[in-house]
Amino acid sequence: MSQQAIRQIIDRAVADYGFRLAVMWGTDDVIAGSDLTSRETEFLRHLVVPELKKLPNPVEPADHGAVQERLANLAS
Repeated sequence: MSQQAIRQIIDRAVADYGFRLAVMWGTDDVIAGSDLTSRETEFLRHLVVPELKKLPNPVEPADHGAVQERLANLAS
């Protein structure tokens, strides 16, 4: 899986609560506006979005890197 596009979505969703809402509740729109493969789409829908819904609002800036890394590594 090419991690670049999905990683950009994850990184932004963790740091930007408004974008996180867009990813969580408008997943189809985010997918349509990106260049995700079918595998990345499934990863986003079934692994990342449920985890985004569990995050605190907001994720503290000091925690962004760790949370972004954890979400990016869900497929491992």
